[in-house]
Amino acid sequence: MKRKFLFVLTSVFFLAVTPFVSAMAMDNVTTAVEQELTFTDIEVSEVPSEVIEAAKKEFPGTEVEKAQVAEVSGEKIYKIVVKNSDDVNQTGLYNSNGDSYVPEA
Repeated sequence: MKRKFLFVLTSVFFLAVTPFVSAMAMDNVTTAVEQELTFTDIEVSEVPSEVIEAAKKEFPGTEVEKAQVAEVSGEKIYKIVVKNSDDVNQTGLYNSNGDSYVPEA
């Protein structure tokens, strides 16, 4: 009986912790990318419309709060910070075409 209880308890703990670990891993990736790039604040009006549309598609129901730009190998990378109705900020990285930016490993 003890083993069955321990197995159930361990399974519940694993299921409860998994989303938090995944979120922490994504935060670490974003932080690592931000450390490699030097972003400069820009006006939202300076961001290509494809980038704004991509951010609104990725984060529906949000408003763009802040925009920044960096350059990697001659390509502009945009960091867009959006805020939802609960005042929670989310961040996306995009190239000039509005495609998500994923750094090379």
